[in-house]
Amino acid sequence: MKFDWSGYLDLANELAIVSDRDSVKTIEAKLRSSISRAYYAAFCLARNYLRDYLDDTRLSKARVDYVNEHQYVAEEFKNYDSRNTNMIEIGKSLSRLRALRNKADYDDVFSYRIDKLQKEVTFSLQLAGNTIAKINELIEDTEA
Repeated sequence: MKFDWSGYLDLANELAIVSDRDSVKTIEAKLRSSISRAYYAAFCLARNYLRDYLDDTRLSKARVDYVNEHQYVAEEFKNYDSRNTNMIEIGKSLSRLRALRNKADYDDVFSYRIDKLQKEVTFSLQLAGNTIAKINELIEDTEA
């Protein structure tokens, strides 16, 4: 059965819920993980749209040349069709989400305040949700 990548957004939403019983270390780990999973939900659905609906061979598992999929997918959406504002917005959103994900996954200090990190999580969840909705619209239009 093919994995439904939007399940990562569901997980991201669950990780964003913290309680007073969580330690500061656990809270930060959950919030950072939420940002990461939100990005991957949107990224994987976008990648699969390009690969499966637009037949992008550069995203094929059988490809020989190396392509940085994360950068490529965002740029391809931004540049694919200058008349399709949804595709351009998806590309821009993926770039924003990736920057946040990189910060959450790699930076030793994301923020010195948990409330600022929580705001970034809220933004990431909303942006990923909107991006996924736009990808689903493209899929529906393609299948119609």
